[in-house]
Amino acid sequence: MPDETLESGPLESSPPESQLCPNCEIVYRRLEETLNRNTALFNALLSHSRDAILLTGPDGRIVRVARSISAYGPRELDGAPLESLIFVEDREIVRDCYRRLLSRAESSIDVEMRGLLAAGSFVWIEATFTDMLDHPDVQAVVCNYRDITIRKEHELAMAEFEAIIQSSDYAIFSTDADGKTLTWNRGAEKRLGFTCEDLIAKSFLPIVPRESQEFALAALRDVFETRIPRVFQAVARTKEGRPVPVMVHLAPILDSKGRVRGVSHMFIALPPPAADPTHKELPPESLRA
Repeated sequence: MPDETLESGPLESSPPESQLCPNCEIVYRRLEETLNRNTALFNALLSHSRDAILLTGPDGRIVRVARSISAYGPRELDGAPLESLIFVEDREIVRDCYRRLLSRAESSIDVEMRGLLAAGSFVWIEATFTDMLDHPDVQAVVCNYRDITIRKEHELAMAEFEAIIQSSDYAIFSTDADGKTLTWNRGAEKRLGFTCEDLIAKSFLPIVPRESQEFALAALRDVFETRIPRVFQAVARTKEGRPVPVMVHLAPILDSKGRVRGVSHMFIALPPPAADPTHKELPPESLRA
């Protein structure tokens, strides 16, 4: 990400007047004087900021850019409409922000949208537009923004994963280290009869026969502590009390920092003769089957 700091000296050109701002020429002249007077202050502030920052006039035209994520050169965007750097389908988001700011309905607005890069691709950005037009040391609309593409891709992947889980015919759910149910898919409801309301935020033990509950909790805590998946045969219990032979797959759920946040459980139904009350252990590689 280029690290562009504000440059002193006059603006290269003043943008044309806008229908949104009949007095833009006067506003831009004052903004130019303010920026030149406060260049050192702006640079000091920007050097300690993790966000990218750009300043625009009331008509949405860019005055200065700092810490650009769009790969344009220094001062290359001066005078350009901000919305020209936004994905076409998201440009109305920018227009709406300026309408709301200039109407003084709001002084700060948070949005998510797609920004265009110089190479033609786009990134997801999270932006905060702040009306500082009346601030004597700024006199601009300030846009603080950051690249959130990785976060959006993660959200999409999680949504796709959730769709797969919910459409699976297997009973799949997750618990914390104490056995409290965190998630419960439709396959689990179909196979075992318990609903989300029956088990979410409650112990998963009702699906385990009484004589196997101690083993089930021990296996859960072992996976949580060792981070090693476990696979074994067992018998689950439906809401009506009917025994169901299953192959149980347990695996740790890790967050972005590698910390265990829960354990996933997958129950695959087995033919009745395959039931093994001794909880025969299988190698973790069975998870790939």
